[in-house]
Amino acid sequence: MKTINTYQIKDAAKNCGVDKAVILQFIQEEWITPFDKNQLQLDDEDLERIKLIAELQDLGVNDDAVPIILHLIDQLNLYHQGLRH
Repeated sequence: MKTINTYQIKDAAKNCGVDKAVILQFIQEEWITPFDKNQLQLDDEDLERIKLIAELQDLGVNDDAVPIILHLIDQLNLYHQGLRH
């Protein structure tokens, strides 16, 4: 069974090199969904998504395009998983 690492927002922010407010904004925009929504616990997948969004923003991608890109990446990941099974 795979172990799931979880992180508080402050730890995730440090790990990802972003401010806590940035992560809270990503959650509010529903660009990331915390592993544990009640306690705002994030997992490794959430951290990778935060890093991706931050990188997209650094590249100049505007906020309207972010959910479109995330959706496309999610679809590609689902397709890739389907090919592996």
